[in-house]
Amino acid sequence: MKFTEKPMFKMLAIGVLALLLLIPAGLIQNLNREREFTQDSAIAEMTSVWGGEQMLVGPYLTVPFDDPYTVTNSDGSEEISYARKYLYILPENLVGNAEVLPETRTLGIYEAIVYKSDIGISGSFVLPDWEKVGVLPEHIAWEKVTVNIGISDLRGVEGAFNFNWNEEPLAMSSGLVTNDIYSSGIHTSVDLKAATEYNFSFSTGLRGSRRLSVVPLGKQSAFSMESPWTEPNFEGSFATQKYESDEEGFTARWEVSHLNRNYPQSWIGRQYAPTSDYFGTEFVRTVDSYSKTNRVAKYAILIIALTFMVFYFSELIKGSKVNALQYVLVGLALVLFYTLLLSFSEHIGFNAAYAVAALMTIAMEFLYSKSVLGSAKLAAYVAGVLALLYSFIFVLIQLKDFALLAGSLGLFVILGVIMYISRQIRWED
Repeated sequence: MKFTEKPMFKMLAIGVLALLLLIPAGLIQNLNREREFTQDSAIAEMTSVWGGEQMLVGPYLTVPFDDPYTVTNSDGSEEISYARKYLYILPENLVGNAEVLPETRTLGIYEAIVYKSDIGISGSFVLPDWEKVGVLPEHIAWEKVTVNIGISDLRGVEGAFNFNWNEEPLAMSSGLVTNDIYSSGIHTSVDLKAATEYNFSFSTGLRGSRRLSVVPLGKQSAFSMESPWTEPNFEGSFATQKYESDEEGFTARWEVSHLNRNYPQSWIGRQYAPTSDYFGTEFVRTVDSYSKTNRVAKYAILIIALTFMVFYFSELIKGSKVNALQYVLVGLALVLFYTLLLSFSEHIGFNAAYAVAALMTIAMEFLYSKSVLGSAKLAAYVAGVLALLYSFIFVLIQLKDFALLAGSLGLFVILGVIMYISRQIRWED
C-alpha cells in the first residue's frame, strides 16, 4: 500500500485542512471587529448630541495674585516685576448625591445607553493662612477670585445651574479661569473679604453617556448615587463604602478623606493633577454580543478538528471513502456557524442566536453526513458530538471565575474519549 493511501497520511492531510480552515475563521473574527467598530461609531453618533462621559470636578476656589520677582537690567540696576499666578483652594467638606436614570437610544440595529442625572452638592470652604501658602493678601486680585466647577461635557447641563454662596444665589458663566485643574466647566466670581469660612450648595440636571464620575476634592468627601440600573460597574481610585444592589437597581456611597489622596488642600499653579483620583459608575452592558461572538470564535480549531476526527473515525468504521472536497464542505459549514451567530445576534440577542446557529449547523452536518457516510447512526454520532461541543462552549463562555478550570477539564475528557476510540485503529495498514 502506498503511503498516500494509508490512514495516517489521510489523517495528516485532514489536520492540514483543519488548519487551513482557520483562515476563513479568522476572517469571521475580522468581520466581527468591523461590526463592533460600526456599533461604536453609531453609539458615538447617538451620544454626540446627548452628552458624553461626565466627570464632576469641584467646586474649588481660584485666587489670582501677583508674585513679585527681581529683574536685573542691562545696566546692572534692579527692579521689581510681577508674575500673575493662581492659588487653588479645595473645600473643607463636600457632600453630594446623584440620582441617575438610564435610557436606551437606538440607531438602526444598534443601541446606546445614555442617562439623565439630578445632582446636588453642598459643602464649605475655609480660607488658609495666606502667608503659610506663600501668598501676601495685598498681592491678591480680590475682585477676580472665582469658584470653579469642572464639567466634562457642558452640552449635558440641563436648565439652570442653581449655585448658592452663603445662601446667596449666584449666576454661573461658561468656562474655567485656568486649565491647571480641568479643561472644561463653569465659574462665578465670589467675595472672600467678608469672612474666613463660606458655605456653598448647588443642584443641576446633567445628561451623559457611558459613565458618571466625581473627583472628591473635599478634605472630607461623601457622595451617594442611586439608579435603577442593574449592571453597575464601579471604577476609579476609591472603593464604595456602602453598596446595595437588587433587581430594582443599586445604591452606592463613597467616603473619601484627604489622607486617601496625594495632594494638599491648597497649592499654587499646575503642581498636582487631582482628576487622576476619582470614583464613579459605568453605565454599559458588561458583555455584548460582539465580545461573546469573538470568544466563541476562538474555539473554532476545537470544533473543526474534533468534527473532522469524528467524521474520519466514522469513515473508518463504515469503510466509506470520503474525498477532500467533502471534508472542505463539512469544514465550511462549521465556519459558517460563526457568520450565522454574528448576524442573528445583532437582531435577536446572543443566546437565541447561538441556539439558532447551532441547530442550523447541526442539522446541515447530520443530513450531509448521512448522505456521505451512508449511515443514519454514524451521522447521529457526528451531530451528537457537535451538539455536545456547542453546549460545552456555550457553558464555558458564561463562566467567569471558573472558565479556565472548566475548559481544562472539558478538554481533558475530550482527549480521553478520543484516545479510547482510536486505540484499536491500525494506522500502519
